[in-house]
Amino acid sequence: MRKVAIVGQAQVNASDVGKSRERMLFDLCKGFYDGMGITRHDIDTFVLCSNDFAAGHTISNVFEDCPVGAYMKDETKVEADGVMAVTYALARIMSGLYDTALVVGNSQGGSVMRPYLVMDYTMSPTYDRQLGLLNELSSAALQARAYLDAYGLGDEVLDRIAARNLRNAAKNPDAFNGKADATPESVAGSDKLYEPLKQDHCFPFTDGACVLLLAGEEKAKELTDKPVWIRGVGDSLDSYYPERNLARSKSVKLAGERAFKMAGMNDPAGELDLVEVSAKFASQEPIICEGLGLFAEGSASDVAVRGLAEIDGAMPVSPSGGALGAYPLCAGGVTRVAECYKQLTGSAGDLQVADARTALAHGQDGLYLQHNAVMVVSTEEG
Repeated sequence: MRKVAIVGQAQVNASDVGKSRERMLFDLCKGFYDGMGITRHDIDTFVLCSNDFAAGHTISNVFEDCPVGAYMKDETKVEADGVMAVTYALARIMSGLYDTALVVGNSQGGSVMRPYLVMDYTMSPTYDRQLGLLNELSSAALQARAYLDAYGLGDEVLDRIAARNLRNAAKNPDAFNGKADATPESVAGSDKLYEPLKQDHCFPFTDGACVLLLAGEEKAKELTDKPVWIRGVGDSLDSYYPERNLARSKSVKLAGERAFKMAGMNDPAGELDLVEVSAKFASQEPIICEGLGLFAEGSASDVAVRGLAEIDGAMPVSPSGGALGAYPLCAGGVTRVAECYKQLTGSAGDLQVADARTALAHGQDGLYLQHNAVMVVSTEEG
């Protein structure tokens, strides 16, 4: 198979970027091109990641093409999570038709729309949507309670997970929701939402965008001396929520297994140096990590107490602060890949994991972790 690498990234995240979506994308992409020493003419194909509901109009990418430089160029769009958009760009380069692909994900979920409302439209239109009891937040709370009860864990586990992510996010210049002094006690004292979730357990509404440049083997080596190679990808869509055990995620497991197989990995927990997971709620982090086989089922309390997921722990989880630091809808998964890129190129600053060579990025879409995508990246070509 044709080898494909990530050769550059840039991102912007804020509660309110203070500008239009088009201006946000123009400034980000123009700055990226200038930093890479390229122009839009060096891009063979563009993969945009946005959502009609989030944008507030149909064909959400229609006003994105010009500011990102995709006008009069080959361009397509993915509406789901950003990892899926990166996977699509990978496939386009592997086809042999393109040498470079630019992935751009974006959302203005801080200043223009509310992500919770968008997720309402993923529910059953004949029952759940009409009943009005479930939404993204209440669904996440039900899943959190299902996980905690399944393994006899207390709510303080979520406080520990959130505190770690918030402290990490405070050191990440590409995040905005960090809290350097976050403790389990301070998280527990944040506003109560749906039991057992509190404000600090949940992703912040975010204006943001992320850009990644992918290139085939020869072009990648021309563009950078630190290419990050995409070694494996996996994707899986689970059944609707009443038909499955919410304390676990079969689709995370299947997506991970497919990515690991493609990457030639037999012992992911031993071969990965870090993971960046799209845990929009603190309760989702252990479900994702356990589904990937990185920790034993129901071990969230032990992992938190022993610091196994810390930056210097046995398996660093979301050293960037993850989705609790910033989560631009659609760009969330692109950001997870970008954070892996930063780690593997040694550009993660105070969040750098020592000797990081192989990482995993995870993205999700739908309620209750219904749709999951996994990407394994490495400094080694394979």
